[in-house]
Amino acid sequence: MASLGIPTRRQQRQPLLSGAAWLACALIGLSGCGTAPDTIRTADRVRAPGTPLIAVFPVENLSGRPAPLEDIRELLSARLRTYGLGVLDDAALENVVTKHRVRYTAGLERGFARALAEEAGVDAILIPSLELYDEATPPRVALFARLVSTGNAPAVRWIDGTGMAGDDSPGILGIGLIGDPRALLARAVDSLVTSLARHVSEARRDDGDRPGARKFRPKIVYRSDALDPTRTYSVAVVPFFNKSARKYAGEIIALHMIRKLLAFPGLEVVEPGIVREELLRFRIIMSDGVSLPETETILNAVNADLVLNGEVLEYRDRLGPEGAPKVDFGLLFIERRARRVVYSSYSDNAGDDGVYFFDWGRVNTAHALASEMAGAVVERMLRAPATARISDVGQENKERMPPANPSGKEGPR
Repeated sequence: MASLGIPTRRQQRQPLLSGAAWLACALIGLSGCGTAPDTIRTADRVRAPGTPLIAVFPVENLSGRPAPLEDIRELLSARLRTYGLGVLDDAALENVVTKHRVRYTAGLERGFARALAEEAGVDAILIPSLELYDEATPPRVALFARLVSTGNAPAVRWIDGTGMAGDDSPGILGIGLIGDPRALLARAVDSLVTSLARHVSEARRDDGDRPGARKFRPKIVYRSDALDPTRTYSVAVVPFFNKSARKYAGEIIALHMIRKLLAFPGLEVVEPGIVREELLRFRIIMSDGVSLPETETILNAVNADLVLNGEVLEYRDRLGPEGAPKVDFGLLFIERRARRVVYSSYSDNAGDDGVYFFDWGRVNTAHALASEMAGAVVERMLRAPATARISDVGQENKERMPPANPSGKEGPR
């Protein structure tokens, strides 16, 4: 690990295990003993023919606190090379960034996408976002990464995220506990890069996530008959309005929704950097949501069919080993052709919902909780029958109207 710019603290932080624990570990071959293993070699492989050349952007810090951002970026680049993927060197990337005076690297704008393709020969960029990095015991890490194509029509080709806690899989006598935050971070990065390498090699997307547990489904749902699950839709995701105490919660929920939307072949997602570019161009200030005229402007500018907007009421990770994460958000989809809300929902969950014995089914990070909830929202929107408007409490919801426009402005009718 030291060769990747992230030194281990195994000698300082690794818990001591009893002789019985080590014997049990040796006998049953548990892979979670001590800290996370280094699962892939650090030696670079030769770039395979036909694999894309990727530029790794600086890590977007959504954690709201100091974090080893440069170490994470170096670890991502090193892991990409171990899978035979081409990575643009930092000097070449810096030259293009400086030449075009690019300051925003949490998304990709059209002009910069063309410049990367023409001047540096880059096929795609990787945009990592750090949601959580907590070195307290047990440590916790949450990361996103998305791959965006370059050229004249940049688009999100892949996105994934992972949220891990050191006590996710304690195992027998606690031998599966991870006490080293850097080891947990390495495991999270390995998970993302493995997913990306699989996407590049297979050149396809999974046909949606598997249906999640019932407890993660939205509490209130409105679904219009105008929403056709057999159609192909392009979706523009605008920043969620954040009413929670967690900084950047709106951006985090938006990434969760983009990840789940892109998992379905019938949905395409507009790169958030392009949406931001159009918001700035038309001077749309979203202080409290968007109005219908602003929605039409955004949809026309990015040539999308649906716009996704919403608000986050709570996004809270647990504090220390006790407690449970809490996520609470509402959202709505507005259709360009019908000029009205075609789907809206409200979701509210805690990490210990439905947990009664031995923490079975407990969710330890807000990232993992929000991921399940976002997946349930999209699955309900696309796969539920058009006549099904039943809330999870079992009451008919046929007359329930979509939630009020969070902006307080006149919404779609």
